[in-house]
Amino acid sequence: MGTKRVTERPTGVGSPDISKLLDQYGCGPVHLAGIRDGLYERHLLFDNIVSPAAIGPRERFEAFARSVRDILSQRWVLTENTYARENPKRVYYLSMEFLIGRSLTNNVTNLLLDPLAKEAVREKNIDWVELLEQEPDAGLGNGGLGRPVHCS
Repeated sequence: MGTKRVTERPTGVGSPDISKLLDQYGCGPVHLAGIRDGLYERHLLFDNIVSPAAIGPRERFEAFARSVRDILSQRWVLTENTYARENPKRVYYLSMEFLIGRSLTNNVTNLLLDPLAKEAVREKNIDWVELLEQEPDAGLGNGGLGRPVHCS
């Protein structure tokens, strides 16, 4: 006797693709932005503790990045639970030549958050390029062979 979990959809996010994405995450609705309890709004207020009028580009980047991190964290916990349940074999690889570069765009893409990010950027009138430029590149050298592979 199973019950299907019903999740509340964020306001303004009604397309079938986004609904499918929210169901895929299985960890509750993804409120990236646009509502009072949206991750972005909460990080702007609670992390910076300044009025919205005083928020600068760096604070917007940090709030957006932390919001994406929160979604990633939810997925990580679900993945770890699956690993604990299924006990799969794992392969680990460490390269001293690999440098990650900037992470926000990669995380948005890899988590399939592009439609939600685009909607949040439009709703909050955020300059996406300016936001991304706030993230420092972790470039600690030329990167060897790992960097070109990662960037291609």
